[in-house]
Amino acid sequence: MKYLYITCFMFFASLHISCQENEDTGLTNGGNTEPEETITYSEKAKQTFDLIQQYYKINSTGYYRENFPVQPGDRECSYLWSLDGLLSGVNQLVALGFDDPELNHSYVALEGYYDTQRTPSAYAAFPVQYSQDDRFYDDNAIIAIDLIENYEITNNVAYLNRAKEIAQFSLTGEDNSTGGGLYWSEQNRNNPESELCMKAVSSTAFSVTYLLRLYEHTDEEQYLQFAMRLYNWLNEYIQDPVDNLFWNDIRVSNNFVNTTKWTYNSGAMITNNVLLYEITGEEVYLDRARTIAASTYSHFTRTVNSQLFFPAHDSWFNVCLFRGYLDLLQYDQTAQTYVNVFIQNADYAWNNARNEYDLFYEDWAGQNPGRDKWLLQQAGLVEMYGRIAILKGEQQ
Repeated sequence: MKYLYITCFMFFASLHISCQENEDTGLTNGGNTEPEETITYSEKAKQTFDLIQQYYKINSTGYYRENFPVQPGDRECSYLWSLDGLLSGVNQLVALGFDDPELNHSYVALEGYYDTQRTPSAYAAFPVQYSQDDRFYDDNAIIAIDLIENYEITNNVAYLNRAKEIAQFSLTGEDNSTGGGLYWSEQNRNNPESELCMKAVSSTAFSVTYLLRLYEHTDEEQYLQFAMRLYNWLNEYIQDPVDNLFWNDIRVSNNFVNTTKWTYNSGAMITNNVLLYEITGEEVYLDRARTIAASTYSHFTRTVNSQLFFPAHDSWFNVCLFRGYLDLLQYDQTAQTYVNVFIQNADYAWNNARNEYDLFYEDWAGQNPGRDKWLLQQAGLVEMYGRIAILKGEQQ
């Protein structure tokens, strides 16, 4: 996730802790202030995808840029994390019925990151033709979620089989230090004195998600057992008992708990509890999903000129929370309130939070462009508009 994330890790953690998410602030519009066009959400998703193809795709290699315009320090192409965000959006477009050859390119590019030189095989943070970069357990879990979702849409069994391969890699990230859970990265796992040697909620919670989905598709008990070990660790060691949300990580060297809370971690746990309800039929899991969802809504929304918005940073994180709300909505109509705020945010961002290239601000309220050059921020909007379109029955 990663050199960018590693470099900025401590800075953004402290920034997040200090920011006042519910503080009223003034509103200034973004680059596009014309009246909203009458187009469908599926068209918005596709138009955003097309902008990514126009500005980020590197035709000579088939990979994508990390930023547009290219920024100082950018490497030959994007990191895996940014590409993953695009895969999630592509899945929605395929599910909507778009039949554009360009939709295949991100999955073709993905293969360049698959590292078979180290065992078990897994996705590296950067294409293997350029270097032997770190392999992150959360990256691989998130990719596995995308692969399984694509399998569900296309019935391409190769993607399901690749997710099974990732499960073998995930097993190497589990041990008994800090009580269990998964490490953040393979390299830092082997350097226990490093501050980056941690058991991370992102690695662990997203692994629970894909393992439960593997179990649903295969009925192989090993995936359910692995998922439950991770799930139980999350609830015992890394959940805030006050608001039921999830802290970020536990450092292995001294058991220091980083109490930063991100939308994506709690979003994954909403999904995990819904999945466990589907698998077991036990109402306790649905109750836990409801509790986490209500708490995220209270904790993470802020008011800007009388309208609620999710955090002004990390669009893709927020979209992961949106996934959790949509999963819960299947069983609890209370989640419609949370979903509606996301839809209102998406509507506002389309018209008021874009730059001169029509790329989206990181802040959907249009106050601050933030990291509007980053591929991951743009990819998150493809997914969000696509999921809204599916919710509203806009399939082609």
